[in-house]
Amino acid sequence: MGVGIPIIFIAPETTPGSYTGALGGPPLIKDWLEQKKSDFIYRLRSSLPHVEIKLYTITTPEEARRVVELERDSVGFVVVLLHTWSGGGARVFIESGKPVVLIAESYGGGGEFLIEFGRGLREGRPVIGVSVREFSDELAVRKVKLLDVLQKLRSSKIVFVMEDKKRFEYIESMLRSVFGITAIHVDGKSFAEKYYRPVDEALAREWAEKWIGGAAEVLEDRFEDIVKAAKLYIAMKRVLEEHSAISIAVDCIRLFDAKILDAWPCLGFMQLWFDGYIPVCEADPYSAVALLIMWYLAKRPGFVSDPVVDYQRNEAIYYHCYAPINPFGGNTRVPYTIMPAHLYLKRASVYVELPINQEITAFQVWPEQRAFIIHRATAIGNERSIHACATKLVAKTNAKAIARNWKWTWHRVVFYGNLAEDLRDLATLLGFTVIEEDEEMP
Repeated sequence: MGVGIPIIFIAPETTPGSYTGALGGPPLIKDWLEQKKSDFIYRLRSSLPHVEIKLYTITTPEEARRVVELERDSVGFVVVLLHTWSGGGARVFIESGKPVVLIAESYGGGGEFLIEFGRGLREGRPVIGVSVREFSDELAVRKVKLLDVLQKLRSSKIVFVMEDKKRFEYIESMLRSVFGITAIHVDGKSFAEKYYRPVDEALAREWAEKWIGGAAEVLEDRFEDIVKAAKLYIAMKRVLEEHSAISIAVDCIRLFDAKILDAWPCLGFMQLWFDGYIPVCEADPYSAVALLIMWYLAKRPGFVSDPVVDYQRNEAIYYHCYAPINPFGGNTRVPYTIMPAHLYLKRASVYVELPINQEITAFQVWPEQRAFIIHRATAIGNERSIHACATKLVAKTNAKAIARNWKWTWHRVVFYGNLAEDLRDLATLLGFTVIEEDEEMP
């Protein structure tokens, strides 16, 4: 089966006149259990209307094993403990090896929750949990949403525009085996010939004028470079549409240096967020996964960045040649400037005046070590200069700890908000660890 997320209510029956559960027994128990099920389903469907759910009610471990077999292709299980005890029903799902979200109604299922959830964590199982008295609480639904994130990753397609076929083969295998993501290769020369060069010049000029009109300031004095960026945007959008993909990762530096492309994708990347697509700098597959995760979790665009630290000020600076101008998602925009960068070696870059006095989470994926890497900071300013990349977000953080704990690649993807708890839970469901690089290590 496998399509949709299985929701399993565990509600063992009680014998009239006997004390076999935390809540009590017939005749009132039946109505109570049905009401709790109804409350949970209503809350789930109201908050996640796009999520297809499949409902089961079980009372014994034998019934649990039948559901596990029936749903062997599902992304995981949501197990709702309504009444203690089921004789090990919850354990059957936890020991299935699939991601499990364990939710308990505190009075009815709280005892079994404490025993089975703690046991699952000690055994290293991919289980997260929450116990609440009211299913109207957003916390339970937020946990379920993480399974939806995993399911959406499975159906995601990313187009990689790049020349290095061997590197792509590694990327394709890694994304498929770890996340279920489909990677599609479009080699750079074919992209330039089929998609980029044939773009209508007049249409590209329209987009260039639109971007210029929307900018707070234009410091780029070579209009033709903005037009080339518009041609590249139109070409990228066409590739995405043809492959029914949600994301495009362009190996921009290598393709430009090899003279396969004579344009930079920064302005086009800025625009693609408003088209519902996820652009990825430098064909970075790890940042691509981070961007997809946060898009599915919070509909929040991310800023792929090269972070550096300043010990004297205890700050991190996150820089790249563009950032989303809708950092909270939707159509609300922040000011941007079109300008050169890297001491005029790079044209048609984008300086974005990102929000300040806000918490941010910097995130990266390290699938080879089955780890998420995160740190938190508070955005305090933006710097604009002609050297290095155009957008430079300055943030207060534990700069020395980050430097000491740094692992893996240079890129970190910056998202607005403190999203660490969701990422910790998602890591658990994937069987990943979490490296919190802003914390002091023993």
